[in-house]
Amino acid sequence: MTVLMAGDLVIGGGGSIAVATSELFEDARRLGELRALLTECHRQLVVIDRVVGVAQLNDLAAPSSALAAERAMDDASAALARAAPAAEGLNLALIASADAYGIGEDLAERLAQDLAGRFGAMLGLFLPAIALELLPEILGIGAGVALGIALLPPEKRVALFRVLPQWLQGKSVVLTDPRVVQLVRLTVMSADDFGGGLLKLPPELVHAIGDEGLGLVGLATSSTVVVGIAGTWGVLAETAVSVTRAGATVPATRAESYSDRAARVPQGAAQVRIDRYAQPGEPDRFEVYVGGTRDFSLEPGSEPWDMTSNMNAVAGREAGSYRAVTEAMADAGVTSSSPVLFTGYSQGGLIAAELAASGDYDTRGLYTLGAPAAQVEVPSSIPWVALEHTDDIVPAVGGSWASADPVLVRRQLFDDRPVSTEVLFPAHQLAGYRETAALVDASHETRVVSALAGFDRFGDGTTRVDSTLYRGVREASSADPARRSGG
Repeated sequence: MTVLMAGDLVIGGGGSIAVATSELFEDARRLGELRALLTECHRQLVVIDRVVGVAQLNDLAAPSSALAAERAMDDASAALARAAPAAEGLNLALIASADAYGIGEDLAERLAQDLAGRFGAMLGLFLPAIALELLPEILGIGAGVALGIALLPPEKRVALFRVLPQWLQGKSVVLTDPRVVQLVRLTVMSADDFGGGLLKLPPELVHAIGDEGLGLVGLATSSTVVVGIAGTWGVLAETAVSVTRAGATVPATRAESYSDRAARVPQGAAQVRIDRYAQPGEPDRFEVYVGGTRDFSLEPGSEPWDMTSNMNAVAGREAGSYRAVTEAMADAGVTSSSPVLFTGYSQGGLIAAELAASGDYDTRGLYTLGAPAAQVEVPSSIPWVALEHTDDIVPAVGGSWASADPVLVRRQLFDDRPVSTEVLFPAHQLAGYRETAALVDASHETRVVSALAGFDRFGDGTTRVDSTLYRGVREASSADPARRSGG
């Protein structure tokens, strides 16, 4: 596990094996600049030294101070000649350490996932026998709890369920532990292995076709099974959605930083913000901002940004929130040929990644914050910067980063301060990700700087920006929506 100092960013991915803190990459950059400066100073000193040498000074009967200065120049030239390679060596050593750490971290994650998968398969294989052995005790405890709740007066039952979320909030310290977050990630990734064990498939076959092998089954498969089973109970069932504008279109400015884009993610009743960039002689460009989950109920209500959309999106099915965003984009004038840059937080980041991966739009960039989108196969040609807190459990439910290679920026939010118990997932709050985005803006690491430059060039030449908010609503009917290909 990476040990971070307060405020440290750990940066990896983006086509590079190097993984290290932002400070290490900054030190390497400064050493590179120092080497170049030392080399230039040495060159200039050599040129100066060639103009007047010791022999000429002797012929001119120069004073001893001039001869001393000449000797000092020679000493300085020799010192610079030694210092420049030393700085270069340190620079290369820092880069090599980042490469070595990246390789080691990747191997450790693969090994942990492999072991978790094998354990899941064995647990699934032997669980029926274990459950049968423990069934009387399980039934007795479950029946006792259920009977006790049933015998409570109605007002006390309501009070019990009302305090349950508060009780869970009190456990937020545990849910925010990076070790628990990693355990959740590994558990999620081994769900398909567990299912294979339940089906009595040979463990080696389960391993071969799962995430650790051919990838024929995985998190999406497990989520599809959960959604299918839940649908028979009337929960997690998708419905039709409708989208309306949440107010008038207003003038805005172009986004110019990671923190600026994070600040534009909608949090109120509206779930989508679309900024239109007008450029003379060019087709309009659009920045699309998608908000996070609003409703954590398992049964669909009027809110498309709910657990139903979360589960269907992870399963690769067309979620209500996905359809709401596409309808909002169509209303804003986005076509398949319109250049688009997506920004999304939480569920919105998952939807943004799926939109970028769909191939239905001319996606020029993707920026996600706390999104469970690790399994979305976004083409490597699309610049993607993903912010993730190592103590945030929500990205962990999206599995491990095996299907895409974004510039991944990680940070432990509650490394140097007490964990808040005012909300259920304190490390997942958008305010925390906005804070992290500001730290990324201050970083000089090559990958984040290069990606931001590309994002900002997206708006070059813009003469006008218009911003529109959209509100999606689930309709009462539960018609089965069309599935995307491969879903």
